[in-house]
Amino acid sequence: MGIFICKICKKEYNDVKSLRGHSLQKHNMSSEEIYVEHVLNGVLPKCECGCGETPNFISITKGFYKFIKSHHNRVPGKNNFQKNPETHKKAIETQKRNWKEGKYKGWWEDKSPETLNKIEGIKEKLRNNKERGKTISKKLKGIPKTEESKRKLSITQKKRYQDNPKLREDTSNRRIDWLKTKLSNKKSKLEKKFESILKLLNINNIYQYNFKGKLFDFYLEKYNILIEVDGDFYHCNPNSKHKEVIYETQILTKKNDNFKNNICSKFNITLLRYWEKDINERPEWVISDLKERLSIK
Repeated sequence: MGIFICKICKKEYNDVKSLRGHSLQKHNMSSEEIYVEHVLNGVLPKCECGCGETPNFISITKGFYKFIKSHHNRVPGKNNFQKNPETHKKAIETQKRNWKEGKYKGWWEDKSPETLNKIEGIKEKLRNNKERGKTISKKLKGIPKTEESKRKLSITQKKRYQDNPKLREDTSNRRIDWLKTKLSNKKSKLEKKFESILKLLNINNIYQYNFKGKLFDFYLEKYNILIEVDGDFYHCNPNSKHKEVIYETQILTKKNDNFKNNICSKFNITLLRYWEKDINERPEWVISDLKERLSIK
């Protein structure tokens, strides 16, 4: 193929393999980048079916495939399917039947450790391929998921998080950070009223405190105490007309309350809860209770 000259440092090489070794080591270029830049003069090839997309790269010596996978079927004359669509249909049905009857066996069906490791490696590679993810998201935009697809996705995601506690923790912290930015300037009237009580008692606090992946309304760092102010409706105050759990949102809120209670109990940290009714109708009792619990004179 002639002399190859590195376009960065102008060194000459007799073959593309030698140029590849140099470019990989000195300029950290991939084989695909080297091939496009030095063999194709910077022009990416297009699928010969005419779709305009770039096919996959094979190697530095072979270059790119002529077609994207299965796109050769779009070109008349490449096979008999275009001449006789019925032939194509029959071939598909035959393949489906052979798979169903067990005549075909995929390499992924082998349960050996080598195969399982290979499958996990492929999954990890696909998960980390951001460009692939963007392409899939773009093509699926606006297309509603089927119930079966939602179910499978849910199972896959749950297993992924169960098998990777670090991933679960990182995701939880990212969501907490996002929530804090959304809630930082959106204190409810109830939270503002309770905050005014804390200010009256000269108690410093941290609003929307992240503890073990959950946001708590207030944290009193000096006393190592967490505080939740509970709305009567959402949290079902037993001393109000909302004492019965009726709505889905109330069920979820109560479930979240129990989860927070268990976290604080597990890590031996005090959690105080004050009802909306008490904060609004008898703030003097709330003040008195806080003084007693915090030993404030």
